[in-house]
Amino acid sequence: MKTRVSTGVDGLDDLIEGGFPKGSLILLAGSPGSGKTIASAQYLYHGATEFGEKGVYISFGEKKHVFCENMKRFGLDFKQLEADGKFKFLDMVTPVDEEFSVDSLNIAMREVQSMKTRRLVIDSFSAMVLAFNKKADARIILNLLEDVMREIGCTTLLIVEVPTGDSRLGLGFEEFVADGIILFQIFDTRSGIRKRAVLRKMRGTNHNQNYSDIVISDEGLSLRPYVT
Repeated sequence: MKTRVSTGVDGLDDLIEGGFPKGSLILLAGSPGSGKTIASAQYLYHGATEFGEKGVYISFGEKKHVFCENMKRFGLDFKQLEADGKFKFLDMVTPVDEEFSVDSLNIAMREVQSMKTRRLVIDSFSAMVLAFNKKADARIILNLLEDVMREIGCTTLLIVEVPTGDSRLGLGFEEFVADGIILFQIFDTRSGIRKRAVLRKMRGTNHNQNYSDIVISDEGLSLRPYVT
């Protein structure tokens, strides 16, 4: 039986035999506004507060103060976690006229290793790819990331942006490298906008394959049985 890593998202653990397989690379893909950042923040916060597992958030699109302020609304105090040495926010946002290099990410990975990180979020792989001078570097980095995280037993959430109405996830190859794929969707109904989630893949797991409703409240994001 594989060791499981509790996700911190109410309703998700029950769909994947108790949590993510330890050391796995999970792709969390979805449309803007579907709740990916909230879910990934809960994953890190839950690990730090409930299990004492250090977490790192590598951001390619959002500044630290914005992230912390937004998550505080859901009762997630990342500034306190950082003060306690259980969390680190790595800002990888680069100016438009500057290029991002593989060396820069290698430095970030060394930081992850030195902290003995057990939970990692990269937000987002889509933005990271745009920052590279050479697109081929993206696949090299993804394979490197997978090897390093497995070696240190760090379970990673890789966020991928999916434009509304588009069915392809990222560049395409991420689906084959990832151990798991969770898809967050936004769609229109007669009564308004609705959000749902589905597990497309989870290696070594007898996972639920039905849609779940995504519910976002002051207490954060949760998954509920889908109501047609």
